[in-house]
Amino acid sequence: MRLVLQHSSFDWRSPRLPAIVVAGLGAVLTLLLAGGWLLGIETPLRYDSVPRVEGVVPVEAIEPPARVALFGLDAPAVPPPSLAGAPADPAGPPLDSDPALLEWADGVALPRIAEDGRAPRRVYARSVPATVAERALIGILVVDLGLDAERLEQSVMLPGTIGLAHTPYAAHLADWQRHARFHGHEVLLELPLEAADHPLSDFGPWALRPAATPAATPAATPGATPAATNDGHAELLSRVLGRSEGYFGLAAASEAFAELPESFAPIASAIADRGLGFVELGGDRLAGVAAATGLAYASAVGPLDVVPEAGAIDAALGRLEGTALRDGIAVGYVQAYPLTFDRLWHWSRGLEQKGISLVPVSHLLAVP
Repeated sequence: MRLVLQHSSFDWRSPRLPAIVVAGLGAVLTLLLAGGWLLGIETPLRYDSVPRVEGVVPVEAIEPPARVALFGLDAPAVPPPSLAGAPADPAGPPLDSDPALLEWADGVALPRIAEDGRAPRRVYARSVPATVAERALIGILVVDLGLDAERLEQSVMLPGTIGLAHTPYAAHLADWQRHARFHGHEVLLELPLEAADHPLSDFGPWALRPAATPAATPAATPGATPAATNDGHAELLSRVLGRSEGYFGLAAASEAFAELPESFAPIASAIADRGLGFVELGGDRLAGVAAATGLAYASAVGPLDVVPEAGAIDAALGRLEGTALRDGIAVGYVQAYPLTFDRLWHWSRGLEQKGISLVPVSHLLAVP
């Protein structure tokens, strides 16, 4: 039997072919969408505006840690962690301030020399073992502490012989300084002095100004904080001194006073009269004024971590060692960088075998 194929009557060359194909594709797409809807498969949606999110709102909102802005500075709003039950470093300064070393003025406690002659720079100093008498001595100070809680906590883990200087603008300052003394560190307050390039740099409303600086200078830059005139030195100094208790002295760079060191004389005299010490950061422009006013004084070179790299910091510490071996004593200061803390820790462990002792800065004050 022979199979005979019949020819289709459809003409593939017909001009209706495109329309038929499009119609067929449309029908297939319609069937697919209908099937997807029946099976619960949703197609992507497009929004002309941001869609409203509906759902359960958490009972407690997640917020960042609370902060306190003091004079525009972002300071930690929480006090230091509790140390209840832990023993304090026995070689450290007294944990709490001595009432005999306090003078009350307008509800603020200010340091003073006690009736029996005891001075804060001696009472609140860390003790020094007698074995350091015949060795080269190095003192290290960490500055700019107080505006970062994490670095405050890291700083107290350093060897107790390293001094800690805190900004007076820090929140919970007295508590954090007590926390540092608990760990064996002697503490200082930083004294704000008008910046050498004021008003480009502004050290806050408590910055003391040399007497000869024109009072109209701050107005040249809108928003700059006016520094104090000489007439306001006593009031501003009292504000700074009243921010905490139990510190042995003050620390500051000479800044604008470098060109007019004689203007620092009334301030130096007031600090000396209260039995405090003073550490000048980065120079010795105020050394003569300190000697003339009876102010216990030390000059600290630095910052040793001006180049925040491990090799550069190690090299700077090595140069400080050379100064100590040559002159008998050396004082340096560093900034509150985690990398600096790491280098200081490792460096301090090898000093004894070099014939050098790391001692509190208070022990290296020159007393006129």
